[in-house]
Amino acid sequence: MPADDSRADAPRDSKKPPSSLSDVVSAHRFQDMTSLLEWEPCARDGLLYGVGAGTCAAFLGLFKRGSLISAGNWGVLTFGIVGIAAKHLCDYQRAYRRARIRTMLGMDRPAKVANFTPDKPTSDKPKDD
Repeated sequence: MPADDSRADAPRDSKKPPSSLSDVVSAHRFQDMTSLLEWEPCARDGLLYGVGAGTCAAFLGLFKRGSLISAGNWGVLTFGIVGIAAKHLCDYQRAYRRARIRTMLGMDRPAKVANFTPDKPTSDKPKDD
């Protein structure tokens, strides 16, 4: 029975060999990975809390169950959940602080325009119907 491979019909560039894992890893620099912490300020908190919680969960799972694979699964799961939760909590706290600062400085109110004239003239006197 022939294998159904839709990519087999696609033209292949004969000059370029297929990429290996070492080519992919060498294409990325360590500096590119650390730049994530510069433009995403809450990533550091998420990673640190995730690594700490994942390590604790892995060691507790290893002592409780005695299975390295099960402990590793619990550690990775805990790393993911705690890391994502910590990043989102940090993002929320930053947004809340910015909103408080805007409120204290009065920047959340619409700006007053100096020469504003409304389309319809308004009077201070109430209308009698």
